[in-house]
Amino acid sequence: MEKFKVQEIIREELQKVLAHKESLHDGCAACHIIFSLKNKTGTSEQDCADALSEALTTDPKLNEEFIEAIEKIHMIERNMGGTFALRERESKDAYLEAYFANVLEELRADTIKYSQHAVLRKLVLAYISLYLAQTIGVDYHAATEELYYLLRKTDSKNAQIDEIISKIQADQNRF
Repeated sequence: MEKFKVQEIIREELQKVLAHKESLHDGCAACHIIFSLKNKTGTSEQDCADALSEALTTDPKLNEEFIEAIEKIHMIERNMGGTFALRERESKDAYLEAYFANVLEELRADTIKYSQHAVLRKLVLAYISLYLAQTIGVDYHAATEELYYLLRKTDSKNAQIDEIISKIQADQNRF
C-alpha cells in the first residue's frame, strides 16, 4: 500500500467519524479505520492494521490526530475514562508513563515472589480478556468476567492455559 494513500484514507475516515458522518454504532474507531482501509485498498485486515501502525509511527502529527480522535470518541463522547480524558496531553503522558512503569515492576515482583508460571498465566489471561473485549465489543472488565465464567465452567480451559504456558517456557529454554 502506498504510504500517502494510507495516510489520506486515515485522515478522511477520522474526519468522517469526528463529524458523525460515519456511525460507529458504539464500535471501535480504530477498527473502523482498519476496515475502511481494507475496503478501500482490497488488502487483508492484518496488512491494514500494520499499515495503520506504520502510518502513525512515521507521521507524528497524524498520530496525535488519531489519539485525539480515539480519546474524543471512546472517552469523552461515551463518558468513559473519567477525568483522564479531560487532562492535558502532558498530564496524560505522565500518567501513562507512571502506570507503565508500575505494571512492569509488578510483573517483576510477581516473578520473584510467585513464579514465572504465575506471571505468564496473568499475561495470558489478560491477553485473552483483551482479545475478547475487542472481538465481542464489551469492555475489558466484562470480558474478564466472561473469561472467568468459562474457566469455572470448563476445567479443561485451565489445562489449555497451563499447556500453552509450558510450551512458551519450553520454547524460551531452547534459546
